[in-house]
Amino acid sequence: MIITKIKHFLRNSRQYLFCRKNQASIEEYRYFIFLDSKVPNIIEQIYPYFQKGFFDKENVLIVFRHHFENIKSVRKALDKYSLNAYCFINLRDIPAIENGVWFYTHNSMTNLAVINKNVYSKHIWMGHGDSEKVSSYKKIIRIYDYLLVAGENSIERFYQHHIFRKEESYKFIRVGKAVLCSIIPAQLKENDVEAILFAPTWEGPMKEENYSTLHLSQQTAELLNGMAEGLSVNDIVLKFHPNTGIRETKYLEHCNKIVRTLLSQEKNLTLVTEQGTWIHQYFYKVFGNELCYESSLYNLESYKFIQAVTNISAMATMTYAEDINTIVLYDSTVNVQKSVDILFTEKIALDKIEKNSEAFFNVKMQQNSKIIAYEKGWEEMSQEQLFNQIVSFSKKI
Repeated sequence: MIITKIKHFLRNSRQYLFCRKNQASIEEYRYFIFLDSKVPNIIEQIYPYFQKGFFDKENVLIVFRHHFENIKSVRKALDKYSLNAYCFINLRDIPAIENGVWFYTHNSMTNLAVINKNVYSKHIWMGHGDSEKVSSYKKIIRIYDYLLVAGENSIERFYQHHIFRKEESYKFIRVGKAVLCSIIPAQLKENDVEAILFAPTWEGPMKEENYSTLHLSQQTAELLNGMAEGLSVNDIVLKFHPNTGIRETKYLEHCNKIVRTLLSQEKNLTLVTEQGTWIHQYFYKVFGNELCYESSLYNLESYKFIQAVTNISAMATMTYAEDINTIVLYDSTVNVQKSVDILFTEKIALDKIEKNSEAFFNVKMQQNSKIIAYEKGWEEMSQEQLFNQIVSFSKKI
């Protein structure tokens, strides 16, 4: 009895200290984003949906679970972007809402607890990008009422991996670019600076889900430098994944080597990273003003990306959707990378690439209408209209 009382006291104290600040009144909302993650930049990962107008700041509430590992950065981001949020501690504190609509951007076993406690609501998986990674077709995705997908390729991926049967096609809602979380600005200016975008993925949450080629730092630097020379550009924009180095800190050292080599070749480098994040602090400490810094790709309106270089990731689909010529790098010695087929551009084995090869800046994308698709009549809708259509769609059944 005493132990139970102590546990309740500690839980209530934790709730009071960490969850009462700016706590929204959850009864006033019907649309929610649920997050249970210890990643420091979790709010930055979903903010583009608000930035683009898909989610409305006034009508959509972020419900998140408290973790000591990232609560400080989460609170800071919520304040920075003026987002409404509801914090909880234990599974029993998950709110129960009738006739709500819950959106999920990251997989977590806690998602199932939310669904079980909100059986009279609709639950929609949207993810945070579309890619060929294993994380895009895990079986846990079956728990949701509907899935937002970029296009037909996304749906075929679920069939191919036996996650869904074709009889369950009603679960898929085609929303095209809306699920790509793209924050690349429109490139319409005549005086744009031509540049290469290098946006690799991170090392993954486990070794078996590592799609990064950053460990091939020398080959990467040589490729980017050769590509810049071949395309006659001198500007390279670097967008390292915000999770880079979380599982293996040595990946920041790999990034360091790439940057240092490119600087030695007198390339103009712009690093895209949120100020205050540990990646930004790391690079600023090492390179200072040798680099230019921008907080997001969305701010780079003066650049025209004529080439994108990435790994097997959602970024590849994103740049393709923005009509940027894209190549995908992989390591042929890594089974999970070797087994992935890229449908819209050439996949290049970075570990085998020849120095000064012209192959990497002559690659052309293949037109693939299955990657981006919409429900009938949705092509010209704004992000806000798409959201309203999805809510209406989810209430039909």
